[in-house]
Amino acid sequence: MTRALARAADGVARAISAVALCSCVQMALAQAQPQIQQVTPPSQHGEGPHWDCGQNMLYYVDISGQMLHRYDPATKDLKAVRFDGPVSPVVPVLGTLDQLVVGVGTDLVLVTVDWGAQGVEPHVNQTVTLLASVDRDKPDNRFNDGKADRAGRLWIGTMGPEPVVGQVTLGRGSLYRFQAANSSVRGSEHLEVEKVLSPVDISNGLAWNDIETLMYYIDTPSGRIDVFDFDPDKGTIANGRPAFDLRANNITGHPDGMTMDADGNLWVACFDGGQVIKVDPVAGRLLQQVPIPASRVTSVVFGGRDLSTLYVTTMNKGLSPEQLREQPAAGSVFAVTGLGTTGRRPGSRKAVVRR
Repeated sequence: MTRALARAADGVARAISAVALCSCVQMALAQAQPQIQQVTPPSQHGEGPHWDCGQNMLYYVDISGQMLHRYDPATKDLKAVRFDGPVSPVVPVLGTLDQLVVGVGTDLVLVTVDWGAQGVEPHVNQTVTLLASVDRDKPDNRFNDGKADRAGRLWIGTMGPEPVVGQVTLGRGSLYRFQAANSSVRGSEHLEVEKVLSPVDISNGLAWNDIETLMYYIDTPSGRIDVFDFDPDKGTIANGRPAFDLRANNITGHPDGMTMDADGNLWVACFDGGQVIKVDPVAGRLLQQVPIPASRVTSVVFGGRDLSTLYVTTMNKGLSPEQLREQPAAGSVFAVTGLGTTGRRPGSRKAVVRR
């Protein structure tokens, strides 16, 4: 009888231990789930997020709304400056606190913005300086996504007109490289321009590996991420080839903006897919899918003081009334935490406009 009771007690103890272990596993899994928070009001076409590590500020644009935004996560303060034309991208200038390179239509301009104190309206407080213009023979084109490499060269692409969201005139875009011109004229801000890839359909996401020997690039209608050998000294690319194909992996949505984390994995916005995906570009393997409460996910960047927050921009332009009711936060910026990784420092580099 004693042995039977002992076996029964042991069985109960094992069952309790199993339940406790299961509960611990469930709690750990729950804690590991990404947390998603809406941090800005909706805009028409949120795009091009850029995290400024020096100021701990998030810059992003509303392309259709012709607005440049700056969001302060510490104070939740959101400011905006309006331009006369579609705005994208935005890249802070190295060595300054208030200068930005901004794409307006197919003009690349240098602006100095007085953001003012909290609650004070910001404004452009100096004359806008034209740095470069492209696609002069295609007046309906506009700049789309763009970033700076480690040397401060700007890589910005264009796309053709889009009379209806999702119906872009294909084959009208190019990818350009802009770099500070050698000039004996003090204060010259003009940039040298070179067309690197053409034609492309919708020039989009860009990212470099940590040592900048590889450049990843997205031409959205291709449905894939391509990789090029990159020469960091010359700023040249070669040997383009596919790195990851969304269609072949049955992923919903079209590849848009992207960024790279500290582990060398790519995080890619899926337009009309309602998600961000994590990809190992070396193995060509899908690692994770993070649903976003907006179908038109446009771009991503790591930010926050420890670079552990993934900021995600979205779009509500072109959504039907029914879709807007289903996605009331579409067009907002979302902050995703709990991803178990961080961005690289500095993952978003700054522009050099003078030599």
